[in-house]
Amino acid sequence: MIVRQQGGLTEFIPSPQEKREGVLRDHTLRMLENLDARLKRIEEELGLPLKEADAFSKVMARIHREEAEARRINEKMIAAGVNHEERTES
Repeated sequence: MIVRQQGGLTEFIPSPQEKREGVLRDHTLRMLENLDARLKRIEEELGLPLKEADAFSKVMARIHREEAEARRINEKMIAAGVNHEERTES
């Protein structure tokens, strides 16, 4: 996280690596949702039991809840002015 302070204003800017990681994470989640939907359609067409598909849907719902909670916490930290950049200890 890049932190820029000017006067009384603190601006938090995602680093290029954080942006890249966010894009990859979001893209991966969308791909998994797409795969899940396609597999469900195939299983329904073939008359296969949907037990596994339903279990995967529950996992995806949990991932979405966790992502929403992480976003909420991150926004709350930024609003509070907490600097949460990665630090390496020497």
